[in-house]
Amino acid sequence: MDHYEALGVARGDGADVIRRAYLDLARRYHPDFHAEADESVRAGNARRMQVLNDAWAVLGDPAARSAYDRDLIRMSDPGVARRAAREPATPPGKGWTPRAGDDGWMDDFQSWADDRDDLAPDVPRSTGRRMVTVLPVGLFALSLGLVGLGIVMTARALVAVGVIAFVLSIGMFAFLPVFEMTRGRRSR
Repeated sequence: MDHYEALGVARGDGADVIRRAYLDLARRYHPDFHAEADESVRAGNARRMQVLNDAWAVLGDPAARSAYDRDLIRMSDPGVARRAAREPATPPGKGWTPRAGDDGWMDDFQSWADDRDDLAPDVPRSTGRRMVTVLPVGLFALSLGLVGLGIVMTARALVAVGVIAFVLSIGMFAFLPVFEMTRGRRSR
């Protein structure tokens, strides 16, 4: 039974019709009006009054009513209802709950705990390889020094040698990484 059925009103009825229906039913089922009745009648009226109060709490508030109407429309879609039946109920305050029967991974948890991501040990580089790596930087610094000294001393030959060293250092910056990668691939 939804809240509209509990109050005996239609979904399109206005707020005044819903309020009047709630008040009429509350006068009929309120426990204070049945204090003289036997225990089973009082218990039935108390249950009915709780249902009426729950319905009025939702339908009496315009924002809660519009949210409730959206939920009714969404739940009337058969696809949504089937998905909701498969999904577990998520407790309030909890962001995620696994699906029922989705605990097979727990059987194999120990193998996950035992798994280690050990890397292969690094092979120390030779002194020659280290020098080849530093060579473009040294040549670049030398070229800047030669060009600067050639400008200060107005020596064209020194500037020309500096420019040639600069071009060679740029070429080495581009070529040496490719050379080292192919050399590393061949050594495996």
